[in-house]
Amino acid sequence: MLDSPWSLVIVLLVVSWLIQFGFSYYQMRNYSQRLSILRKDGLMSVGKGGGQYKGRAYGVLVVDKNQKVIHAEKLAGATVFAKLRPVPHLVGRTAAEIAAEDTDLGLSKKLTEAFRFAANEILQADKKPEEEEEFPGELSIA
Repeated sequence: MLDSPWSLVIVLLVVSWLIQFGFSYYQMRNYSQRLSILRKDGLMSVGKGGGQYKGRAYGVLVVDKNQKVIHAEKLAGATVFAKLRPVPHLVGRTAAEIAAEDTDLGLSKKLTEAFRFAANEILQADKKPEEEEEFPGELSIA
């Protein structure tokens, strides 16, 4: 079956692809489980920063009723072994403070972008119920 060197190369590629798929599944499962736990504590938003070629970073914010951050976690890394890790210095800040462009979050550019996106989504979510009450039952087409 493995008579030619190309057969061996193809088999090795398939095996390495399956291993990579398994590790990706493991990371995705852990990520989803952690988000389920965080979601129970308040309003949650996930932001994405970075790009396709420079790598991406994700920021997770959970806020209470007053929009104060009660959980802040980041997912950044170049491998499938990256996990959500706490960012304690964001806890206690408000979503508006994190979303403000002039606030120094003390994070990398990608993570700052991710957390700002998440904070802006939280601020947008708080505005949506007011708009719906103002014009009940009306749909807008954009």
